[in-house]
Amino acid sequence: MNLFHSGPVPFQATRDKNRIIVENRYIRCVHDLEHGGELSEAVIKNGTGKNLFAAPQSTVVGIIENGAYHCYRSSNSVQTECIISERNGNPVLEFRCSLTDDSGEILDGLEMNHRVEYTRWGEGRHRVALISARRVENLGMVQIGTLRPVKSMNCLAVQETQIQASYAYGANNVKNWISLYAGTARSDAEAYISRWLPVSMLVLQRGVEGFQFTLGDQLAQWDAIGGTLPGFQLGYFAYRRGFDSYEMRFSALDCRREGQYLEGENIFEFSLAFPFVREKIVPLSPCASNILFPSRGLKQRWPTDDDLKRLKGAGVALMRLHNDGNTLNDGIFWRDAAYPPYPPEEMAKMDDMFHRAHEHGISVVPYFSLHEYHPDACGFPEHAEEWSRIAAEGDRIIPSFGPNGYYGYQMCLSSGWMQKRKDTIDEVLRNHDFDGMYFDWCVGLECLNPKHGPRHRDFRKLLELLEWSHDRAGHDGELYLHLTYNPNIAAENMASLVLTEECGFSSFSGEMFTPHAHFMNIVPRQVCDMLPSNASKEDRLRYAMCALLNHATVSSSLPVYSDFYRENAMLLKECTDYARHSAPGEGCCTSSNPSVGMSAYWDDAGSMPVFANLSNTEETTDYFFDSHCSKPVHGQITIPPLSLKVLKFQ
Repeated sequence: MNLFHSGPVPFQATRDKNRIIVENRYIRCVHDLEHGGELSEAVIKNGTGKNLFAAPQSTVVGIIENGAYHCYRSSNSVQTECIISERNGNPVLEFRCSLTDDSGEILDGLEMNHRVEYTRWGEGRHRVALISARRVENLGMVQIGTLRPVKSMNCLAVQETQIQASYAYGANNVKNWISLYAGTARSDAEAYISRWLPVSMLVLQRGVEGFQFTLGDQLAQWDAIGGTLPGFQLGYFAYRRGFDSYEMRFSALDCRREGQYLEGENIFEFSLAFPFVREKIVPLSPCASNILFPSRGLKQRWPTDDDLKRLKGAGVALMRLHNDGNTLNDGIFWRDAAYPPYPPEEMAKMDDMFHRAHEHGISVVPYFSLHEYHPDACGFPEHAEEWSRIAAEGDRIIPSFGPNGYYGYQMCLSSGWMQKRKDTIDEVLRNHDFDGMYFDWCVGLECLNPKHGPRHRDFRKLLELLEWSHDRAGHDGELYLHLTYNPNIAAENMASLVLTEECGFSSFSGEMFTPHAHFMNIVPRQVCDMLPSNASKEDRLRYAMCALLNHATVSSSLPVYSDFYRENAMLLKECTDYARHSAPGEGCCTSSNPSVGMSAYWDDAGSMPVFANLSNTEETTDYFFDSHCSKPVHGQITIPPLSLKVLKFQ
């Protein structure tokens, strides 16, 4: 069975004079009462062990004076009321303060109430209320939860709002992973800037640590701030030379024009998620792909004992039953949210497959789409319109087309679809010997269906469903998540395996994947096999080696991959003896020969560089490895064609 399972890790809150310390096994956060109760420190214990922030978080209100902003900040407040309580085992902090400028002047008539709940999955869920005792005139700017990440961060992933989506019916996908250069490159000056607020920004030091700022589900809270005028927002991430750090802003308003004001109570919700970076490198999980073999036709698609023996010999411990499309054009496939999925004869084959897979020590999980509802499934005619996700005003229910028909129609979890999806998952697990679940469309979707309320996103509902699913699967159950284009730190903290990279590429190299393939040491990860069906064995070996350099495996049951993992079983085992890993392109490993990729594992006791020759000929390269934590190593090495080579240093 699978080698890795994640469990909840609750926080504990303690007070030390003017500091509130919220801590668990992986994360330590500090709130400072001399800075408005704002988050002043966040440390990933198995990352660098240093503060992620160069200054306390702050909510900022800018009043227009002489064409410029006179800024009042929560982090300048030295008189802060604080209450510490508990909700469902989670510590809850509540702060009340005024907003103060840099000279100590208070913005009269405006108070901030700030509530933070720290969950067992690494999140701080924030609620900021700006309460106006009078109309605050000449308003120009409202920044909520502004942060100053330290300059060691080297990568930014932004999930933009639906209005900026790459295609009409997509999710809030990451379009580009933005490289950061600690202020040494012109591109850092404004790494990201937009007139619209993104729904999320995630910043990290690749392979080490990071955090994710995500707007709450009620996106309308952030709209039309400033009175009767439409609010012009600002999403912003840049290196600020005066601070010698980056700055991340989510500004509900940033516009110097007359007639803007605040009055009454304005509420803004967001979350900060921090990773469960593990003490040792997480294990690699070979081949957790579809347990069906559709290319053999309907009668022979279920795995034979020889198939299972081959997979087990490659170290395979987890597979998914993935059959959501009418691939064979025979109508026998698992329609999303339908049960039973197959005719009686096929159901019997499915149950027999569980028994035989378990005899070989292989867990099996069923495919579930979290946002698709097939029109043949029970309840669709009655509820689909009501539960549907609407992507634009005046639009209607959105189809997801599959082979020879539909995968289904897009649904929103902020509706009755949430309970329907739970019920259908539970029905499958009650009646069959599955070992957990595999989730596709594992993403928060922006929705404008008025039946669910004003503009919203179902991200919080997604995490609620994942948490329910983790509890439903049990301590040893599988939560296998597909997260291509949608990095989600809180979800990864819950997962037993993450699948990514369902996207194209240009050429084979250790840097062919996005930073999500080598993200942080949270959970084992796999890349989709995106090679064409007629790809050569040599190209599949190149693909597997490139993935391995990123400490990932390929999601495929093809014999070329199972042979590769069987032959390299010792390497897969030894890498988990170390605490750190650096992938190609992250700055620690250098190979002088572009045909030879290099990565390295290390800890205080030593290092293990790994080399992959992607060429059909023998290649020699000069190499250099410096983690800035262990002893640098350098030299020259010759590697046979299409093969791996490993060195060890003490």
